[in-house]
Amino acid sequence: MLPPRLRGRAVEIQRKLFALPMRCKLVEPQNLHITLAFLGEVNEGKVKLFSKELDEICKSHAKFEVNIAELKIIPSESYIRVLALDVQDKEVLESIAATIQKKLGGKSAPPHLTLARVKRVDDREKVLEGLHALPANLGSFTIDSIHLVQSRLLPTGPVYQILHESPLG
Repeated sequence: MLPPRLRGRAVEIQRKLFALPMRCKLVEPQNLHITLAFLGEVNEGKVKLFSKELDEICKSHAKFEVNIAELKIIPSESYIRVLALDVQDKEVLESIAATIQKKLGGKSAPPHLTLARVKRVDDREKVLEGLHALPANLGSFTIDSIHLVQSRLLPTGPVYQILHESPLG
């Protein structure tokens, strides 16, 4: 999960996003996290297996620093659906994500921190102007573990639960 000092900065950016002429769903502050991979539906029996595999993957990596900066517009500026911050210095995270995909399956994603899911853009030019003016550098922090997280989508939004934490080497 995101350290509190960076979470506060992310919430400030989210406030600025919410003021732009678009309709979006902000990720709740307690749910802000870096996404590595989407494993899809996993039955309870596989959670123990996945946890054990994740422990093995993480043993071979030492703690490391990442910087969260640079706004990502996903999939593109012409079709804005997700607003996220990019993870800089992400080579280790990409390596972990690739190993997770190889050993556990699922879909790997470039490491990112989702801020909002966009439902509708009312004035694209003003939104893009506002997005490009955002101070997007949250800062650096040490990653010392990887979490296996369950995401349940409810009408009020996703609810995340940490199922397992794997410390890095």
